[in-house]
Amino acid sequence: MRSRLTILAMMFIALVSCNTTPETHVGFHVEDTQLYPEAVLMTKDSIYTQALTANNSTTFTLLKKFEPAYGAMFFGQKHVLLYVEPGKSFELSVKMEGRKAVPTFSGEGAKKNQYLNNTDFSFTPDYKLSETEFAASLDKQLEKLYKNLDAQGFDNYFNNLEKKRLKYTVFSSLLEYRSAHLYAIENFEYQYPDAYFNKLAEVFTEDEDMLGMGVYQEYMKKMVSYISINNMPEFEDFLYIKEQLNYVCQHFKNPAVAEFMVDYIISDHVAGEGIGKLEELAPIYKTKVHDPKKIAAFNALCDKWRRIAPGQPSPSFTYKDINGKEVHLSDFAGKYVYIDNWATWCGPCRREQPMLKKLEERYAGKNICFVSVSCDQDKSAWEKVVKEDKLEGIQLFAGASDAFMDAYMITAIPHFILIDREGKVINAKMSRPSDPETVKFLDALEGL
Repeated sequence: MRSRLTILAMMFIALVSCNTTPETHVGFHVEDTQLYPEAVLMTKDSIYTQALTANNSTTFTLLKKFEPAYGAMFFGQKHVLLYVEPGKSFELSVKMEGRKAVPTFSGEGAKKNQYLNNTDFSFTPDYKLSETEFAASLDKQLEKLYKNLDAQGFDNYFNNLEKKRLKYTVFSSLLEYRSAHLYAIENFEYQYPDAYFNKLAEVFTEDEDMLGMGVYQEYMKKMVSYISINNMPEFEDFLYIKEQLNYVCQHFKNPAVAEFMVDYIISDHVAGEGIGKLEELAPIYKTKVHDPKKIAAFNALCDKWRRIAPGQPSPSFTYKDINGKEVHLSDFAGKYVYIDNWATWCGPCRREQPMLKKLEERYAGKNICFVSVSCDQDKSAWEKVVKEDKLEGIQLFAGASDAFMDAYMITAIPHFILIDREGKVINAKMSRPSDPETVKFLDALEGL
């Protein structure tokens, strides 16, 4: 006869076994003649990357512990919205119909995923309506989607989460209304009443559980942006940054939500404009942002800008010119170098070229070189424009991915750089040829 202790031990093991959540698997298959090298499954807490087999298939095994949450399956340039729950495995099969990806789900976790991808969210907003009428039309659309969701018989946790997602999905049209209404009524002088901006704020609720959801992030960012611009007597770049931060610090009460927005606003500004205003922004950042990962990423961003601060040695480059000759930055030692980063498809870049030509003519014979660096993917397109338009100066081809442009934090073109005679940075974000300040600055260079 088994001892009482042995029986208790067996009962404990059985109890533990019953409460152990089984592994969660997500099978994936693409029915397409095109071969996809890999698929990426992104969840709230993790990113899983796996190679696909010869028939475009794979199976992901998720972490044993994770929160039920939205996710997405990425393959090629496509993605499919997902909802993943611990222990509820499912299969995702995608059939390509032209450029459209049509997903089908099977397995225990299939029903919610099929709902997410089959529900008709189509809604054609009438942007001619007044602010009050337009908001009412969105309320009506949201009520329709809520009724459809309630009819599915899902659990309360998913219903509550999905209703939040639906709200911000529908009311994203209220953000579009800000510009679309002007076109609809053909009145570009129209001034929005305070009621419109009050409605934007009324829709928004601080909810840190929603921070991983893209539609929530976008609504929050644009809401803060629009209200801040409305509060400004006239627009000025850095005043706009400060106005956004003031709004967040004054109105946001949830520390995690405020932290997200402060990190976003300041990091986005530094990424595009550098660390010139860091002394003023850093105290706000330190007060509101405490997440070690965010702080580490922000410090790394600032360090990149410090490496191209005035007086620092410039990152180097080696490119081929229009004749196939290699050109190095060091070839211009002893001369100032004004660099134009551009592409043939970039309208603003092309509009600067006549003014750049005037600069080249003004400083011909002076101690300065004008270097144009193309980031075109299509080399033949660059060659055609350079030859047919008879572009002057030093024309170089870098291609789409380039270490020099990455080092200079170039996220948008046209972008201009000025380097001194010793190969050191003067200005990593130099003014454009069309800006009158450019001539004033260049005329004042020592030894030009």
